[in-house]
Amino acid sequence: MPLFNCQIMDASGEVDQRNITAPSIIEIHRLLDQRNERLIKAVKKSSLNLEMNIDPYLKKIGLGPSKKLSIKELNIFTRQLELLLSTGIALLDALDALERAVVSEKLKNVVQDLRSSVSQGESLSNAMANNSEVFDNFYVNMVRAGEASGQLPNIFNQIQDFVNRNMETQKKIKKALRYPTFVIVALFIAGYVQITVVMPKMAKTLFSNMSPSELPLPTKIMLGLGDFLSQYVIITVFGLITIFSILKYAINTSSGRLFWDRLKLNIPKLGSLIQAGIVARFGQIFRTLVASGVKIENALEIAADTVDNKIFEKDLNLAKRRVLEGVPLSVSLEAEYMPEMATSLINIGERTGALSLMLDSLAEYFTAELDDKMDAVMGSMEPVLTLIITAFVGLFVLAVFMPMVQNMINMM
Repeated sequence: MPLFNCQIMDASGEVDQRNITAPSIIEIHRLLDQRNERLIKAVKKSSLNLEMNIDPYLKKIGLGPSKKLSIKELNIFTRQLELLLSTGIALLDALDALERAVVSEKLKNVVQDLRSSVSQGESLSNAMANNSEVFDNFYVNMVRAGEASGQLPNIFNQIQDFVNRNMETQKKIKKALRYPTFVIVALFIAGYVQITVVMPKMAKTLFSNMSPSELPLPTKIMLGLGDFLSQYVIITVFGLITIFSILKYAINTSSGRLFWDRLKLNIPKLGSLIQAGIVARFGQIFRTLVASGVKIENALEIAADTVDNKIFEKDLNLAKRRVLEGVPLSVSLEAEYMPEMATSLINIGERTGALSLMLDSLAEYFTAELDDKMDAVMGSMEPVLTLIITAFVGLFVLAVFMPMVQNMINMM
């Protein structure tokens, strides 16, 4: 019998996590209704049998099968389902048509899973919750709000707007990082060839009459580094992989992730860019959820689950508890890394009764600020890269020409 990890809200509004064994999510709903409790999210963990499933372990090291869709595939799914539902056809028929229409095998498998669950009587939101690798908490709760209000096509339209914004942001980031990445990779390859191949050959021909002690310091550094990389390349690569693996493991612990997320927010220049990106994402998610009829405390919880930063996640969960205690939203959101502009806009919305309008302004303001900060950071990277290239070329020139000049002086 399947085991589900469930997020449950009791009659007092408290949310906790429980593992429940049940034939289906429908049975869990029935069980919780009898206790006056509500199921927020259910994720199928495993079946209670003695078979060993190695997929989770393979996924951890990036070798296992993954159902996760790219943001482009998710956008295609959202757009096509919204178009089909807006014509008035039934959900099951829309999923059936979508299954036949999609080209991507991965997307087809996801649609098949959804269609199978819906045909067995589950709601679309619960079917998506069972595919948590594909649909995050934000997506599932948006669909759940659409099912409750009977506005599912409109909800998919709002989700599509959000996904489109994410796609545009990712495109800008990729475009901005293309040149620096190319320069860094090219510099690394050129440096490795120069140090391990070119310099040793030049040393044998041009500096053969000089003892190692007579060589200038830049030449000694380049030749020493070349010898080390040539002799210990396997050990070096293995050492780097080991260090990377240890750091990755440390970051994946709860305390390590909290430290890493705080560190990122405090990096000069880059920290403000990361902060603007998180606040822009929060604004977009929170605005969309509240506009869809999701309660503010639930919207805060969902936003906390999707901002992808433990510091902000902790602050948003605290804000949710304070809202439930009756504290105004703008005051509840006050935190170390939450910009004052964000809380000021929300405060104005609360006082004027135009919270929805102010949330729109918040999302647009910080999305624009993200673009500005991204341009500023990328603009400052060019002189830094130029300086690094100049330093490397300068060191190589010194390493080659200083011994030649020294030879000429000795011959005079």
